[in-house]
Amino acid sequence: MFVVVGAEAGGDRRAAAHDALDRLLDVVPEVATGAEMTVALEARAELTTLIDGAAVAMIPPWEASGDWARDGARSPIAMLVNRTGARRSTTAALRRTALDAAGMPHVSAAAAAGSLPLTHLELLTRARRPEVAEVFDRDEALLVAEAGRLTADALARFLLAWRFGALEELGVNEPDPPLDHDSELDTARIVAGFAGRGLITLDVTPVSLASVVEAVQARIETWRRTGQLTEDTRSWEELVAAALVDLIVDGSASVRHGQLRPRLIVLAKLGELFDRAHIPTGEREAWTARILGGGPIGQAALRELAEQADLQIVITDDSGEPLHVGRKQRLVTAAILTALLARAGGTCEFPGCHAHHHRAHAHHIVWWRHGGTTSITNLALLCPHHHRLVHHGWTLTRGPTGLVFRRPDGTTIDPPPFRQAA
Repeated sequence: MFVVVGAEAGGDRRAAAHDALDRLLDVVPEVATGAEMTVALEARAELTTLIDGAAVAMIPPWEASGDWARDGARSPIAMLVNRTGARRSTTAALRRTALDAAGMPHVSAAAAAGSLPLTHLELLTRARRPEVAEVFDRDEALLVAEAGRLTADALARFLLAWRFGALEELGVNEPDPPLDHDSELDTARIVAGFAGRGLITLDVTPVSLASVVEAVQARIETWRRTGQLTEDTRSWEELVAAALVDLIVDGSASVRHGQLRPRLIVLAKLGELFDRAHIPTGEREAWTARILGGGPIGQAALRELAEQADLQIVITDDSGEPLHVGRKQRLVTAAILTALLARAGGTCEFPGCHAHHHRAHAHHIVWWRHGGTTSITNLALLCPHHHRLVHHGWTLTRGPTGLVFRRPDGTTIDPPPFRQAA
């Protein structure tokens, strides 16, 4: 059973929070007994419940106030992530619980009083699904009261049993589980992982699945007939992955339309290039490499990738400002975009925004129609949201330390306390 001392309905939440904080901080782990530390941990849970409950009660009116957009954030979740450093999934779950609880009088009252942990509030709000909403609204007070006597795991089991009873009472069957998406077309998702690896998931129609399976099996069979799999120790899953990559690079299951090569951007500081020109190879400093948006990459992997990629060198000064992008061209072209990617690290350059480069635009700081030039010093990489902002009242200039963004009232946008990317 979870008990919050001093947080009963009508209690003084502030006094309860101060009391819990004192009981937590008064314990010195190096000299405290086990019993004293148990009391401190219980106080920590009580304090967390009070704080989370206050946040759940505050989020709906805070979001309605629109203050989250004053720094140019694309959404309330993005603003909270930048300000608190919390995980996006955790922040999104908190917001969803708060918005759902706002429509449940007994759940929202428990949150405001700090009488239920966030885990319990989340379980209760998730229990009110459309097919049982009518019964939930009738039983809400009883469910909240029961939640105050149960652990999170016990409450999850209790609510599951309640759901089955509600479905039986309404005379309806358990609905079919929803699909992960509403599209009837092929969908794919690419997620960058650790150390440059990644995860690709596909959800395709039966026709597309048959085509993919046929192409993969045909490619593996071609390798087998030509002897390429002799003494090959790879598993079937590894062969399937290799065939998929080979088909994508090849461009077709049967006909080559020209080799599609990845883009490899090499970042080098001009000072380092000059220094290394006069230092013997054995005495050079250890070097590292990284893939924009993908993190560090080892030397062996870099050498293998360089053999397959179109190599392009970006030379920067010691401050990281691109000086040369491999070739000179007058207009905004791939060379200029490459320099922007190198400077921005592959994401939108607005403070706190990390939209990937494939969604971003090259924006003229001094607008083209106002005489601005198409040069690396007069360009910024902006996502569609922040590109619209700088065309509707927000301003962007280049200062001595980099880009400076200002709100319509002239105040400067400072970098958020936490960053989402290194």
